[in-house]
Amino acid sequence: PRWPRRQLAEARGQLRAAEEALAAKQELIDKLKAQAEQQRATLETIPVLQAQADIYKADFAAERAAREQLHAQREALQEALAQLRARLEAEAATR
Repeated sequence: PRWPRRQLAEARGQLRAAEEALAAKQELIDKLKAQAEQQRATLETIPVLQAQADIYKADFAAERAAREQLHAQREALQEALAQLRARLEAEAATR
């Protein structure tokens, strides 16, 4: 009678260890699934962020071009004003 009890106790211990190992493996699988889902979500987000960055870059380039054009127009107007003043001063001096 003692020998079978020992075998039964060992079998129960092995079963408990196997159940614990199975639970640990399932926990690891669940953790890996969650990580994979997070990475999948990140990969889906990257193209959206890239498109937004491209839009911001295009807007920045357009604003920069507009500022440069306005600066060039301002300089041209300042040059025209300086020429007009010089002409008016020359005309006033000849009078």
